[in-house]
Amino acid sequence: MQAVLTSLGYYNFKDISLVMGKISKYFFLFLLSLAALNFLYRDSLHAEETPKAVFQEAEALFNKKKYSEALSLYEKVVSLDPSHTKGYRGIARCYSELGDPQGAVIYMESLFLENPENAEVCYGLGYSLYNTKKYDDARNYFEKAIKLKPDMASAWNNCAAIYHFITRDYKKARKYYKKAIEISKQTGDDGVLEIARKNMANLPTSEELKPLKEKLTLEEFINNFISRVDENNDKAVRLLVLGQKENCEQALDWFLEQAMRSCVEGKKEDEKTKVDLATLLEKHYRPSFQSDFLQSKLDLYNSLDDEQKKKTVEAEELLKEGIQMEQKGSHEKALNSYKQSSESFKQIGNKNREGLALVYLGDLYRKMKKYALARDAYSNALTCFIGTRDEEQKALVLSSLGITYYLSGEHTDALDFLKRSLKIYRFLKDEESEKKVQKNIELIKARMKQ
Repeated sequence: MQAVLTSLGYYNFKDISLVMGKISKYFFLFLLSLAALNFLYRDSLHAEETPKAVFQEAEALFNKKKYSEALSLYEKVVSLDPSHTKGYRGIARCYSELGDPQGAVIYMESLFLENPENAEVCYGLGYSLYNTKKYDDARNYFEKAIKLKPDMASAWNNCAAIYHFITRDYKKARKYYKKAIEISKQTGDDGVLEIARKNMANLPTSEELKPLKEKLTLEEFINNFISRVDENNDKAVRLLVLGQKENCEQALDWFLEQAMRSCVEGKKEDEKTKVDLATLLEKHYRPSFQSDFLQSKLDLYNSLDDEQKKKTVEAEELLKEGIQMEQKGSHEKALNSYKQSSESFKQIGNKNREGLALVYLGDLYRKMKKYALARDAYSNALTCFIGTRDEEQKALVLSSLGITYYLSGEHTDALDFLKRSLKIYRFLKDEESEKKVQKNIELIKARMKQ
């Protein structure tokens, strides 16, 4: 049938009378209809291959959390249209959801090597680097995209976000947001226009910036936070959070700890109040610091049932008991408490707290000069923090491992761990910790030369 349909495409209308003599009029019309349907079907297939159609299908799959399938379609989008900015963004989002944000970087780098002067590829690489928290590199590629294509509103907006939330250069952030808004109005990019307007409205004024430099104790921060929440002063809450990153993280731990104790004591209303405060704190923390660090803790709490909360409180008590015993010099009792605490947290599935208990265990073993046991405890803690992607704790454990190996006389291994720690502290821009680790590295190098 296909051969007949294909040949019908070449009939001359002048020759129809010849055909009619051999084939009935109705059969011929039937064949002609099939031919028309065939061409329409082929046109439909062709239409489905347009970047717009493939992108819409990819978006639908992404929204259904079918990230692997969506990824292949996003990749197809950029192969069909190398200037499809949202396609590159979709690729990076899929890799992140699949737990491999570095995979997006590798993919984009391969595209960049093939075409380093493509503005959209530069944007895609910048977006992927942003997702791996390599903000300086990300900004450089966004700037390159802007240089190659000055009317790319999304690149202007992403640069502004880095200046806004990461480097805290609010003057530059405002400049870049304005440019993103101006361009998106011209190009009709309503998505970028809405985000840029919203973010620029949240930039602090010069007057509002003054209290951000104020150093508050945790207690002062919590009292201020609750007071502003009670006043229903959303802007005041946001500005308080903006200047107090470390206090925010400690305050969330305090709110959730109090909520958990209220649950164990049967005070459900009090638990709900504390969880609501923690939720509000996370809501302001996430956009202020471009981090889901508090969200992961809140999600963990909400996933626990009442029995697990009870076990968590017991594990926390064991950890506190260990600290108290260590301070009193009762090292064996402290070791036992730390071990029980880490095991309890492990059973509950709280890797962060399990890792912390193991750090205390490692510190005590190191104090007792039981270096092999200290290394084991630290290594297990490192595994926990790798699992939770807690870079700060990873750096601390790596540094502790470096010192322990040094005390064991294994200087080469000590340097290796300290250098890994140093790299993370530089990435985190923790200058104080970076200087301490750098000093230890220099001391070990000097000792090795003796």
